[in-house]
Amino acid sequence: MKKDFYKYISLALVAGLSLSSCNPDLTEINPNYSTTASYWNNLDETSQGITALYVTLLNTTIFNVREETVRSDMGYYAATRPYANASVGDQSVTFFTQTFNGDVKAVFQKWDGCYKGIYRANQVIEALNKIEAKSDPVRWKQQMAEARFFRGLFHFYIHNSYNNGNVLIVDHTPITKEDLFGSVSPSAKVIEFFRKDLQYAVDNLLPDINAEKGHVNQATAATILGTSYLYEGDDLEKAKINFNKVITNSNYSLERDMSKMFTTAGEFNKESIFEVIYDISLRPDLGLFDEESTTNRLAFLSISSNNMFSPPAWVAYAYKSEKMDLLDSRNYKGGVILPVNLRGVSLRASAMVILPEDLQTPVYKFANGIEAAAPNSASPSLNLGFNATATGGFFGNISLYKKYLNTDQAGYTGENSLPLGSQKSSKNVVVNRLSEVYLMQAECLIKTGDVSGALKLMNRIRERWGLVLLGPAGSGEFAGKTYDTSKDYLNANILMDQLMYVDKPLELSAEGCSSRFSDLRRWGKLKSRFEELAATNYYVKNFTYTKSTGGTAVKNNASVLNAPATGATLIPNEFDFPSRNYNIAGSKNDYLPIPNSELNRNPNILK
Repeated sequence: MKKDFYKYISLALVAGLSLSSCNPDLTEINPNYSTTASYWNNLDETSQGITALYVTLLNTTIFNVREETVRSDMGYYAATRPYANASVGDQSVTFFTQTFNGDVKAVFQKWDGCYKGIYRANQVIEALNKIEAKSDPVRWKQQMAEARFFRGLFHFYIHNSYNNGNVLIVDHTPITKEDLFGSVSPSAKVIEFFRKDLQYAVDNLLPDINAEKGHVNQATAATILGTSYLYEGDDLEKAKINFNKVITNSNYSLERDMSKMFTTAGEFNKESIFEVIYDISLRPDLGLFDEESTTNRLAFLSISSNNMFSPPAWVAYAYKSEKMDLLDSRNYKGGVILPVNLRGVSLRASAMVILPEDLQTPVYKFANGIEAAAPNSASPSLNLGFNATATGGFFGNISLYKKYLNTDQAGYTGENSLPLGSQKSSKNVVVNRLSEVYLMQAECLIKTGDVSGALKLMNRIRERWGLVLLGPAGSGEFAGKTYDTSKDYLNANILMDQLMYVDKPLELSAEGCSSRFSDLRRWGKLKSRFEELAATNYYVKNFTYTKSTGGTAVKNNASVLNAPATGATLIPNEFDFPSRNYNIAGSKNDYLPIPNSELNRNPNILK
């Protein structure tokens, strides 16, 4: 399927198609505009413009997964504590330390990548308007809906990320110099603009996931439009309507096959709504930092000591301590319900992260993560467990994110087994999933008085993973399951806290486009969350385990605890520095600044 989809992208990358000449920093009239306008004369030609929009998604800086993960409460930067010892010249660490500014490269790259996508979308929209009268109306409508989806999506991303939402609206291809120097529009105007595009996409895109796998469809557009209404909180009823379109779409369901969660075999699984395709076989000549390469560096950034993002202690402990349903046979080796067969961690934890306690899940060619992380095992090494440094700190990790690693490849010894090396992975990147829509709909239901409806959706996700369900014993749609009755989960405040601090972060860790940071910001929880984590201590102790080949072994300082214990060592607090810096910056850090390069080139944007 990758080759079927990307043979068109390969042609686009080779031919150019005048589609890469859209740098927002240009200060001259676009020299390719007339050529492009005269070239696109039929739907086959505009289809190549649509393909170029998908090429835009290959740019990982649009999503900035590493930067946005460590900017929120879900990530720690590098593998040293108490300070993140990033590589010399690495600016991305400033997202973790909350000291970024308009000169930081990642701030500019995201801006540049999104506006490049907007430029390309406008080219297609204008060409389609020109040829509408002589085109097949069905194909024309589909292409126009895709183009307007992407224009709306990229404006949504920019609005959600920069300058309190006061950003540039670009609704046509620049022709004159005046077009190149637009002024920012108020947030409300930007919202109005991109919602019109997204609504058009919802109304006109195909609803069937199987129609053209790899292309966006009605569910993708409804997810983004619904997210906009939820984020702004201005019309939760419209958010619910859009989310319901996805939830009731028979082409989607929660994936229950664990071999298809964040694996190559699971590309475009039952719950994947929006997924970026990478293919290592295309354009291997493109460099590591070419943002139109059909490979990505996210696997490398999940393990690289000085540049990596990893789960902080609270996340590792939360995954480790999730309560499994002891009545669910999936939580036992071989499906035999005996205490000796109980898994070390939950199925969700196994899918999302590498933990030393997870002895049941293979990692590359190794029996489990702890053996993959043993000395001289996986390559590059998986630094699992802490080692003391000469300065009295720690080097290593207590957990690793798996979502972008190729740990499901049983023949690999590590990321270096990739055909082009550890920095060129072709694992797809999942941006939006059905479980996210469930959780966003649950939030809408809580806020509009239907707490039991929200609980039902949250329990569907928990049951998929074999977790203890929430609420009164025997309640809900699942019989023969274990329920947590320790809290009144039919209380709106209690259930909302559960969603904010447990179910949503653990289900969607290190996914999406600034999703977690955006959630904490709109909930008004950024300051209090950083302060809470800065005041909370975690510890590590040695982990003794049974090797897959027999006998026991010990991994020092590998198992995370949330309280002191004999033989345990205090982990230097991971959020002390970010919390202090966030408090200094205040709400200024709630949004990225407009890049200084844009301010310097555009006299109509006030500094």
